[in-house]
Amino acid sequence: KKIHLKLEQSHSEILVHRGAYAHIMTHLANAGLHPPFMVVSQAKVLSHVGKGALGGTPVVTITDGERAKTLRTVSRLIDAMLELGLTRQSTVIALGGGVVGDVAAFAASVYLRGISVVQVPTTLLAQVDSSVGGKTGVNHTAGKNLIGTFHQPHLVIVDPGLLASLPPREYRSGLWEALKYGVIRDRILFEDFERRHREIIHGDPVVLE
Repeated sequence: KKIHLKLEQSHSEILVHRGAYAHIMTHLANAGLHPPFMVVSQAKVLSHVGKGALGGTPVVTITDGERAKTLRTVSRLIDAMLELGLTRQSTVIALGGGVVGDVAAFAASVYLRGISVVQVPTTLLAQVDSSVGGKTGVNHTAGKNLIGTFHQPHLVIVDPGLLASLPPREYRSGLWEALKYGVIRDRILFEDFERRHREIIHGDPVVLE
């Protein structure tokens, strides 16, 4: 399923499909994006999803958790972009949860005054929330997410199959976020949760997609 998000000054395409990650290079080409690319991820994420689908694209890893959301991490990513020769036509691919998406997209938004970013969220919370909407940012000693930009992703690739390895608590935190949307403005979504909660809780792939 493709969802077209049209905004005043930009647009995003959101692709929702089980198995989409395995064909990521094809999806990038179909979206008009071409190398050089740079992937930003975490070692733990790569151990679950693998790098085979990336076709040899350079991967830069960051540490886990909120401690990665610093200007120092952004500076390291920009160093890598320069070393790899990324141009204004290049794309940064954020492969991971919300932290990876925030940091990678922020780095992309300030490199050469802004280059394309593709979000490939690997947690349910990121798939339904942080990968969509263009919010980027890092933390400051004075508070969380005090430094950031709005930088809409060119493409969001949502592959529910990547959620199979999530710990139950992390999976359910994403469910609560989606349920909140049902409470706020989508009665059908809310009723789907009520009617099919057992399949949803147990991660039925068809219902989840």
